Amino acid sequence: MKIEQQLKGLHDSFERALAVQDWDVLAQLDSKLQRAIPKIRQQPLTQAEKLQLQKLNALYDTMIAAGEREKAHIQQQINQQASNQEGMHAYLQHQK
Repeated sequence: MKIEQQLKGLHDSFERALAVQDWDVLAQLDSKLQRAIPKIRQQPLTQAEKLQLQKLNALYDTMIAAGEREKAHIQQQINQQASNQEGMHAYLQHQK
């Protein structure tokens, strides 16, 4: 039962962090999960524990997709900033 509760707690924490897009907390939770996985694999799991792992895995896929969207959004902002700087440099060159 302890593993099931821990997995549910992790799942809930991941959901809360994802809802507010707190990428730092998500990274911390991911590290915590990565450290826990080898320990979990060493133990026989109940059906309830397996179900919690499946839920966590499904949420993990959602988190990966959200991270990829955020990465694309940030890359777009960086590209826009670079484009704005190029335009500003061109403008300044014509002002001389």
